[in-house]
Amino acid sequence: MYKSVLILAAIASASAFAPAPRQVVPRTVVMAEDRNYEAEFNKLQKEAEERLDEKVAELMKNIDSVGQK
Repeated sequence: MYKSVLILAAIASASAFAPAPRQVVPRTVVMAEDRNYEAEFNKLQKEAEERLDEKVAELMKNIDSVGQK
């Protein structure tokens, strides 16, 4: 009887340190969109070129007055 109690106590204390079972969590998969980056890139490039052309025109307009007092 004494040995049975010791064995049950040992099993109970060992189970306290055993890892808990993990809950099953469904994994989600993120699917990448198949976007047309070429069209988006061309649009951004066109906008950047237009802004650059506007800035160059502004600077060329002011070039004569720069440095004069």
